Amino acid sequence: MKNRAFHFEIKDILTQFIAAFDDVVISRYDKDRNPKQNVDVRYVFAPKQRVMYDLVNRAQNLTLPVVAVNLQSVARDESRVFNKLLPTYIPTSITDSPSGSSKFLMPVPVNLEVSMSIMTRYMQDADQIISNFAPYNNPYIILSWKVPKIFGADYDQEIRSEVLWNGTLNYNTPTDTTYNDKFRVVIDTSFTIKGWLFPEQKDTVGTIYEVNNNFINVGLKNRIYDPLNNPVQFLTYEQQGYAALSGYARNVPTSYSELIAVSAIPSFTNIFYSTTGTFEPLRGHSSVLSSIENNFILYGKRFDFNNSWYLSSNIQETFFTNYQEITSASTSISTISGYKLDKDYYSVGSDNITTIHFPASTLSGDGNFTIVTANEAGWASTVDALSSVITVLGPHEIG
Repeated sequence: MKNRAFHFEIKDILTQFIAAFDDVVISRYDKDRNPKQNVDVRYVFAPKQRVMYDLVNRAQNLTLPVVAVNLQSVARDESRVFNKLLPTYIPTSITDSPSGSSKFLMPVPVNLEVSMSIMTRYMQDADQIISNFAPYNNPYIILSWKVPKIFGADYDQEIRSEVLWNGTLNYNTPTDTTYNDKFRVVIDTSFTIKGWLFPEQKDTVGTIYEVNNNFINVGLKNRIYDPLNNPVQFLTYEQQGYAALSGYARNVPTSYSELIAVSAIPSFTNIFYSTTGTFEPLRGHSSVLSSIENNFILYGKRFDFNNSWYLSSNIQETFFTNYQEITSASTSISTISGYKLDKDYYSVGSDNITTIHFPASTLSGDGNFTIVTANEAGWASTVDALSSVITVLGPHEIG
């Protein structure tokens, strides 16, 4: 238990609780019930006994009214324990399309039992203080606080905690007093605050790179949709299983389910090449000259996610010097290497189109290369676009 998981949750909840009550102003009235004087009620966080001791000065005069708030206990709320293993995710950005999410383990739901003691000199003062909160705690009030910033969100993620009043006011009025004792009324009540204790933060940001969706055929032939009498029926277990795959089932499509993946990994569909202004598609193994300008138009998907662009060559130090590994967050994609291009060489027109321009003699060596683009999710190579591999021919190879 060496982990340090302290995020000021209890302090913040109690501060919110006292702030919700600490604006009470009572009045002193004349015989015609007209207010003549306003008095601010002080709220202090301390046990009732300690407050009474501190407020009694040497002349034995008690400065009233005052309300003492104290934390009595903290207990785990079994009714809100619903998950131990799966983490909780919140968007790291408040925008409609967050690029990632903050991940943390399930916080522990706790109930904070808080006592409140109202101490006044006059019964009418106590009645006013009670009327300030009792009508609004039926059945509860809500405290709004924040997920700790350490969990990675760049905006305030709201948490709403219920505050449940126990509904009972226990009056304690003095019965055995002497002439010198000051009369005071003490009223005790309590509240339950439903809060959370967060565990240690280990992984600050979790990004979703791929989402798989399964679509399953349903049996709708010769059926009219009627939610009550004739609802939509899924294919039976037998239809989805052996019979469908073997072809024995009649009128059952063999492709009874389909997997559609939404991925952040880029991909290439086509590559076009030009030296004179007219672009021609590149397919298979193609050759370009190093002594002239070389222009490429690349078509594909997910080019505009902070992508980097590379030349992946079979000859080191052929084109550029910044040779490096190209990694991927996806475990299904291997690591390759390439020469990272400066931004002067490419222009991302949209999420689907990128142009690359190499002035004459930029490709100074001889060898084969493919164009690679990569973002945080993974990388793609133009070899996937109709097996496009490009060979650079140096001056000694021409003719």
